[in-house]
Amino acid sequence: MHKSLLFCLKIFAFLILVGCGITAYIIYHYSRDLPDYSQLARYYPPSVTRIYSRDGKLMEEYAFERRVFVPINSVPSSLIESFIAAEDKNFYNHPGVDLLGIVRAAFLNISNYLHHRRMEGASTITQQVVKNFLLTNEISLERKIKEAILSYMISRVFTKDQILELYLNQTFFGRGAYGVAAAAQNYFNKSVEELTIAESAFIAALPKAPSELNPERNYARVKARRDYVIARMFEDGYITRDAAKEAMDSPIVLRKRAKEETVTADYYAAQVREEVIRMLNSKEEFYTRGLTIITSLDAKMQQLAENSLRKGLREFDRRRGFRKPIANISLDNWQGELKKLPTPPSLLEYKLAVVLDVADNHVEIGLIDGSKSKMPIAEMKWARSNLKSVKTLLKKGDVIVVEAIKEGYALRQIPEVNGAIMVMNPNTGQVLASVGGYDFSTSKFDRVTQALRQPGSLSKTFVYLAALENGVKPNQIFNDGPIEISQGPGMPSWRPKNYEGKFLGEITMRTGLEKSRNLITVRVATAVGLTKIVDIIKRFGINNEPKKVYSMVLGSIETTLSRITNAYAIIANGGKKVEPHFVELIKDRNGKIIYRRDDRECLACNVSDSNLDTAILEMPKEYIYRVTDEASDYQITSFLTGVIDRGTGYAAKKLGKIIGGKTGTSNDSKDTWFVGFTPKIVVGSYVGYDTPKELGKRATGSNVVLPIFIDFMSNAYKDEPSLPFKVPDSIKLIAVDRATGKITPSGTVIEAFKVNNVQMFENEDMIDNQDNNDIFDYVPSKEDQSQEIY
Repeated sequence: MHKSLLFCLKIFAFLILVGCGITAYIIYHYSRDLPDYSQLARYYPPSVTRIYSRDGKLMEEYAFERRVFVPINSVPSSLIESFIAAEDKNFYNHPGVDLLGIVRAAFLNISNYLHHRRMEGASTITQQVVKNFLLTNEISLERKIKEAILSYMISRVFTKDQILELYLNQTFFGRGAYGVAAAAQNYFNKSVEELTIAESAFIAALPKAPSELNPERNYARVKARRDYVIARMFEDGYITRDAAKEAMDSPIVLRKRAKEETVTADYYAAQVREEVIRMLNSKEEFYTRGLTIITSLDAKMQQLAENSLRKGLREFDRRRGFRKPIANISLDNWQGELKKLPTPPSLLEYKLAVVLDVADNHVEIGLIDGSKSKMPIAEMKWARSNLKSVKTLLKKGDVIVVEAIKEGYALRQIPEVNGAIMVMNPNTGQVLASVGGYDFSTSKFDRVTQALRQPGSLSKTFVYLAALENGVKPNQIFNDGPIEISQGPGMPSWRPKNYEGKFLGEITMRTGLEKSRNLITVRVATAVGLTKIVDIIKRFGINNEPKKVYSMVLGSIETTLSRITNAYAIIANGGKKVEPHFVELIKDRNGKIIYRRDDRECLACNVSDSNLDTAILEMPKEYIYRVTDEASDYQITSFLTGVIDRGTGYAAKKLGKIIGGKTGTSNDSKDTWFVGFTPKIVVGSYVGYDTPKELGKRATGSNVVLPIFIDFMSNAYKDEPSLPFKVPDSIKLIAVDRATGKITPSGTVIEAFKVNNVQMFENEDMIDNQDNNDIFDYVPSKEDQSQEIY
C-alpha cells in the first residue's frame, strides 16, 4: 500500500514536472516574437481634432475614429464598476489572466453546449486590451497563448488604472463612438460624469455586440443585457438593492447628441487642415492627436462672405441668359419621374421642378413632394431679353431649377462661372473669412489659394507705387494717347490700347489710376523701368519670379487671390510686412498650448472644448519690417480712395465709408477682380471660369466683382465707423486742380505730396507742369528698353 502511494506520488510529481516543462517551453516559444508592449506606456488613443472659429463656433471635426479621450481620474466610479461587473469581476485581483474564471467558464460552457446556449468567454479586461492594441482578432490557440502571456507581463508593469484607461478609451461602442466619452455623448448627450447607474450599465453592456445591441431595433434584448449588468453590480456589492431596482425599472431613453454652435466654412477648414498637417509633418498625427485648433475666422463674416459670393455668381450667370432645361420627362407619372433624376451638383437650397402646363404669362410647375405652384413670367424675365411669352422659353415636361421666394417660385439655374472671396485684417494678417468657390461639395479646388490667374488692372497699382517711391509727384501729367514700344529685333512693335479704345489726352497720374487707363500705366512703366517694377512685384509677394516684360504692367503675370489681397493689405496698413494666416492657436488633447501664432498674450485661450467662447489675441505690436515707405504708401492709398470716389470703383461710394480699392480685368475679360480696403479690413474677390474663357465682351471687375464687395460690406461693415487713413508726418496735403494738377486754393482734389517735394515750391506756389519734365529723371536702361513683351 505504501509502495503504491509512493509510486502514485512519483507519477504525479513527474506529470507536474512535465507540465511545468511544457508550460515553460510554451512560454519560451511564444515569448520570442511577442509585440513590444512598452509602447502602451506612450500610447494615446486616437482622438478627434476639432477646428474652431475665433468666436468659439465649431467649423469641422477630423478623425479616423470618433473618440474623445478621458483620463481615468475623470471617469466616475459607477461607470468603472459597471465594466468590472460586466467584463471582469476579479480585475483588481488577478495577474492579467483569471484562472478561476477560465475554469468556471469551461464548466458553464459544457452546460451551454448541451443546451444550445451562447458560450461564455473568460477574457479579462487586460486580455481585451492586449487583443485590441497588440494582437489581431484571429481565432487560434497560438493567439490566445500570446494574449495570456502578454496580459501577465502587462499586469506586472502597468497599474490597474492605466490598463482601465486604455480599455475605456479604445473600445468601440457602436454608432461611430470609440471610448466611453464618445459613447456617453452619442447615446445620452451627456458627459461621463453625468451618467446614471442605468446609463452606465447600458454603456458597459455594449462591447459584447455593439452593432447588435440597438434599443431602437431590439429593445427587449438590450434591456435584458443592461439589467444583467445592473444585477451583477448588485451581486458584487457596488450598489444597493433599491438602487438596482430603480435602475432596472428605468426605461432606456436615447438622446441625440446636441450639436455645438457651428459655422460652415469648408474651404477655410480644408486650408487649416493642410496648414496644420504641414506643421506636424504628419497626416496621421493631425487625425489622431485630438487637437483643438483656434483659427482667425470670424463666423459672421464667413457666412456673409459666402452669401455675397454666391449671390454675385448667380446674378452674373443670370445676366448671361437661360441655357436650357435640365431634362424633359413624361408627365404620366411626373412625380415618380422627377424622383428618379439625379440631384444636379451644387443645387444647394434650389429645387427641381417639372413644367406641367405653359401659358403666355406663367407656367404651372410640380415639385418632388407632389405639390404644385404657378410661376409668373416676371420671375423668368432674366432668361431671355424681351421675353414676351413663356411658351417661347419652356414646354411641358421640362425639368428646371427653381428657388422658393416670398410669393411662390422663381426660375433659376446653377452658375457655370466660379469665384472666390477673402477677408483679411491688414494689421495682423488674420484671415477673417475665406470662400474658395461656389460649392465645396462639388469642387474642393480652392480659388483663394490655388488658382493662378492674371490679375489684370490690379497690378497697375504697383506700377504707380514704384513711380511714387522713386520721386514722381502725384500731380505729374502723362499723355493718354497712342504708344508704340519696340520689342526687339525681328519682333513686331507692341501697341497697347485702352479698354474702350478711346484717349483722354493729358491727365494726371492720379486720374490715370482712378480711371484704370492702360496707356498711362504703360507710360509710367517706361519712365520707371521694368527692373524697379519687377522688384516691387516681388517685394509685395504678388509673384516671386515675374517675367520682365512690359505686358506685366497691365496684369499678364499670374498670382492668386490670397497673394494679391495680401499685397493690398500691406498698402492698407501703411506699408508694413504682413502675411495671411489662418491658424492662431493649437492645443493638444490635454489643453496644453503647442502652437501660438506669436508671443502676444492670448486673452482667452484657457477654455474647454465645450465652451470655446473666444480666443482673441491682444493688440499687435508695431511691425518692424517695411515693404514700402509710409509716404509713398499714403500717396498710393490716396489714389485708391480716388478709385472709389471718382473712378472705376465709384459704385462702392454708396457705402458711405472711406474705402480704397481697385478693379481688375484681364485680357479678353477672362478674369475679373476687385480688392477693397479700409484701415481695418481688406476684401479681395475674383470671378472667372475654371477653364479660362471670356466672361463676356462687357464683363469687367466693375460690373462683375465689385457688386460682390458692395454686398458684403453693406452687411458686414455697415455698423463700423468710417475711419480715415493715417496721414504720416512726411506727407503734406495740398489742394490741386484735378484736371491740370496745378496747386490752386480752390482745387478739386486734395493731393498728398511728400514734404521734401513740397519744399521745392516757395510758399506752395502753383506747380507749373511745364517744369515737371525733371520731376523724375530716371532713364530706362538698355536692358529695360529691349525686353520681350509677350
